[in-house]
Amino acid sequence: MGSRRKRMWTCVLAAAFVLVLGGANVRTAQAAVRLDRSSMNLCVGDKTRLTLTGTSKKAKWKSSKTSVVKVSSQGSVKAQAPGRATVTATVGKTSYKCSIKVNKTFKVDATSISIKKNTVVTAFLSVNGSVKASVADKKICSVSFGRWDGDYLPLTITPKKVGSTAITFTNSVNDESCTLTVKVTALPVTATFQAPTVSGGANHFIVGENAMSFSFHLDRAAKKTNFKIYNASNEVVRVYSLGAVSAKKRVTVAWDGTDDSGNPVNGAFKYAVVADGTKTSGGRGMVLAASPFGKGDGTQANPFLVSNLAELQMMGDYNGSYFAQDADIDFNYGAVRTLFDTASPFIGTFDGRYNNTSYHLVNFYGYNSVFGAIGETGALRNVSMSNCVLNSAGSLLADTNAGTIDGCSVSGNIMCTTGSQAALLVAVNVGQIRDCTVSGNLNVQAGNVVAPTTLKAGGIAISNTGMIAQCTSSVQLDGKIQIGTYIEAAGHNLYMGGIVADNAAGAFVTQCTFTGSIRSEIALPENLKDVEGLVGGHTYAGYVAGSSQGYISICTNAGTTSGLKVQGTGTGMVQ
Repeated sequence: MGSRRKRMWTCVLAAAFVLVLGGANVRTAQAAVRLDRSSMNLCVGDKTRLTLTGTSKKAKWKSSKTSVVKVSSQGSVKAQAPGRATVTATVGKTSYKCSIKVNKTFKVDATSISIKKNTVVTAFLSVNGSVKASVADKKICSVSFGRWDGDYLPLTITPKKVGSTAITFTNSVNDESCTLTVKVTALPVTATFQAPTVSGGANHFIVGENAMSFSFHLDRAAKKTNFKIYNASNEVVRVYSLGAVSAKKRVTVAWDGTDDSGNPVNGAFKYAVVADGTKTSGGRGMVLAASPFGKGDGTQANPFLVSNLAELQMMGDYNGSYFAQDADIDFNYGAVRTLFDTASPFIGTFDGRYNNTSYHLVNFYGYNSVFGAIGETGALRNVSMSNCVLNSAGSLLADTNAGTIDGCSVSGNIMCTTGSQAALLVAVNVGQIRDCTVSGNLNVQAGNVVAPTTLKAGGIAISNTGMIAQCTSSVQLDGKIQIGTYIEAAGHNLYMGGIVADNAAGAFVTQCTFTGSIRSEIALPENLKDVEGLVGGHTYAGYVAGSSQGYISICTNAGTTSGLKVQGTGTGMVQ
């Protein structure tokens, strides 16, 4: 057991401890004569060796109590029985002493240690019972135990204040005890960080567009303080020398994202404060060497500038940011994927106007809307779509809107022959649509139907459960159901609205103008056209809504279809 403890102590404590060897004075010619230890704890049966350094003369070794400790002529010590003894090495007329305590089963593997700065050390106790520890001066250090590992119990000592104290360990089973002297030579200066922030409230830290601010305070004053930035390879790339820093004073460092040579850093980084030699790691982050959109950092004051189709499709990677369009974007009559969906709706702001100039999305041809789903905090402003075609059910600008669509315009054509519902701006609105205009042709058709069929078409939206205000629709709406086989009471229905096909209960349409036309037809088969009183279904057309259970106020019909009611059917309120 003794050799096992010795090996473990050598491996663990040689790196973690600095043994207190007792006030050696360095001389120019030679070191002072001394024993390598002035005290030790042993268990019965332990063997070790004391060494006299600083002289080449042979020493005479003697134990004060050989029944407790025996010592050889070479300084080899063996613990015989519990008790205390002093081993003396004499050279000439000078004696050097080591005080030894022997327990039966209990010891700490060092008698004294010196802790520098924030060192947490580990000692080992070998004992057949429970162990208690008592610190003489609790202001100097604290002590805690780990879990037993065989006969060994890890001991962690944490310094708290410069000074010296003693820790007495007691084996409660047989009342054995041993003592460890602890000397704390210095304490670390540690830093406490606040969460870093990007200037302008940006979500992304981009070199040349913004800066990141780091704030911290030290728990005690430091004579020399450095703030350091590390790259992903843990190399120091930027150092801010802050000099002396007072305790508890808030210090702020603004980093522009470049290294000490002025070159941009890209990717992951870490940061830390080194105060009087003690390093406190702050955390990590990401920096982009340049704006992914060529310019901008995604803030309202400095939005990402979207200049082409590739950048438009990249918006999903930076959802939640501010975007502005600064060039016309040509789809070149190609079909592209929808930018956002209901699982990840758009929650940022996209403005089609930049520096007082409006730009356009042109020549879109596809089977889906451009923006897809707009979330509750999402906003589309001043977006202009022209010469655009949708060849399916749905809408051109967005599928669903739970946020805000403001000042947008859509000019195009929808040919819906494979679906049942379509609108030029959005399919479903649960948010707000304001000051928008739509123009073009909207055609919904169902041919050779042999089962109950319902078609819906709206200039601005198919379904509205939110608010549509101050919008203008100049759409030519055309809806037709061609019956293939007549089924009595089949219930074929057409809902055509200049603004919205279906205005739900609680929804609002206000101050809107319709300047287009509506044509709707449910056509019987050729062989039944002349049968008197035969009805194939119902058409509901209104210059505001095909059907409304909600509110309609201050809306105007300036279109070419005479005789249109405000709403084709429904019990909604009209003012």
